[in-house]
Amino acid sequence: MMKNENHLKSLLTGKGGIDSRQLELIFTKCRNDKEKMRKLVKAFCNAYLIDNKQRPLRLRPMQEDIVLECLTNRQDGKQKKLAILAPRGSGKSFALSVAVTIYMFFNRFRDLVFILAPTEDQAALIFNYVYRHFADNTFLNGLVANYRFHNKPNITLKGGTIMRRAPLAPTNQGQAIRGQHPTFLVVDESPLIDDNLFIDNVEPAIVSNKAPFINLGTPKSKDNHMWRYLYDDGYADTFTRLHYTWRDAVDKGDAYTPPYTEEEMLDKMLEWGEDSIYWRTEYECEFVESVANVFNPEKIKRCYDDYKLTRLDGDSRGGNINVAVDIGKSVNSTVITAWSLDKSDEENIARLVYVEEINARSGGHDIPYQRKRIMDVTTQLRADRLIVDCTGIGGAVEQDLRLACLDAGVHFVPFVFTGGPKGTKTQMYRDFISYIQQGRVKVPNPENLEPNESKLINKWTREHIDLEYTMDAANKTEKIAAPSGKHDDYCDSSAMGLHATLSMLPMTGNFSQTIVSKPISRRTNSSMAPSSPNLFRTKQRKPTLNKHSISGF
Repeated sequence: MMKNENHLKSLLTGKGGIDSRQLELIFTKCRNDKEKMRKLVKAFCNAYLIDNKQRPLRLRPMQEDIVLECLTNRQDGKQKKLAILAPRGSGKSFALSVAVTIYMFFNRFRDLVFILAPTEDQAALIFNYVYRHFADNTFLNGLVANYRFHNKPNITLKGGTIMRRAPLAPTNQGQAIRGQHPTFLVVDESPLIDDNLFIDNVEPAIVSNKAPFINLGTPKSKDNHMWRYLYDDGYADTFTRLHYTWRDAVDKGDAYTPPYTEEEMLDKMLEWGEDSIYWRTEYECEFVESVANVFNPEKIKRCYDDYKLTRLDGDSRGGNINVAVDIGKSVNSTVITAWSLDKSDEENIARLVYVEEINARSGGHDIPYQRKRIMDVTTQLRADRLIVDCTGIGGAVEQDLRLACLDAGVHFVPFVFTGGPKGTKTQMYRDFISYIQQGRVKVPNPENLEPNESKLINKWTREHIDLEYTMDAANKTEKIAAPSGKHDDYCDSSAMGLHATLSMLPMTGNFSQTIVSKPISRRTNSSMAPSSPNLFRTKQRKPTLNKHSISGF
């Protein structure tokens, strides 16, 4: 049927005298032979599709594999059901768009291609890719009868084939797919769709006509249909299972460039920590429990080192000291931690040199007492910076601490915790995990301390081991917090202290924006920047590890 790719290319471009019905027959034959389909896909991409630099499209091996699996049948000749795991940013959705475009090209007569996703934006991703494939080529664009982008968006070919998109979310209860009978169904980010919505709306649409059914995404929790498709023995004969990781994504093959390099991914692994939930789900594509520990207990205990805590008697420390305070709300304690910076030509180290808990018995929630105690610790340690959790505390408290720091010549940094995958808390804990992973955090060994000090360090250890990562896969949200009935005051204080010690540039603040209401010209320290509200403004940073320009002062 096909002597070579050039011959096929001539058929595709119409030079071989093949009409659309004959092309459909060619496609049908290729569906039962993966090598023939591979030649067809390469020829099609070379003839019609371009990359973002206007070059003929070359798929990477992982992308090509996804396209072939989407377009070929199972060995028994049945229409294929696919469950595909692929890492974030690997080009998986783009690969699906290529598969959809090729399917529509060879099946122009009254087929229905349906794109589902958890949100409208996610559903639009593949849709917009397909639109660009058709619109950017004169011949393909000539096959289109209509592009519609609002109110039931669709792309309609002159032969009657339609591609539609819709979100599948609790807000619409799957109304868009109800009553539809797609001949080619793609579900992007399938693990993020609510399980009940999926079972009630998606599966019936496929059972009715046994169409190709493609589920794609990055894993979240095990409480999900995608996990069952991939790992439940009851689905082993029904689904073709594909599991890719970042290692597959970096293989560029004949393509021009990979989405990221191996070096970049190893840096990211260090940034997040190889045991972290983030790394395991987003790039290793592992399913995890809905609730998991943030820190590895063994690695927490590897932080222990043989030294003593600093006491506030006489001439205390000074030089490269950062004090961090998690202010207690409700029944929580206020926890003060102080961290010193050990500078090195290789890696800077943060040491916990002081810890204090203000609870109901030692001061309770008496704000004036807490404020005074915070400043006493800060000044006696001769700290350079005070970073305080200002989430939910009164403006007067923050202002009083700010003014006290101005008088004492200390850089005040208010920190506001925000949640979600891109929130400040998530970013800060990613750094924290990475520092633990790299051995850059040191804590005094409680076995070598006096009882009261040992009790504090043991509590520090216990809170970090208990800290949990809770994930809501359906809503794509994540939360880092202590389990019910326990606390994370030591954790949050330490996370801020490490952020100030290892992540922040000298005399800068991160993750919050504040305005100084009192001039800072009273400060005489030459290291202080000129008086300006911008001093306390911050900007998001992408953590870069093992870079002395970032972590070294």
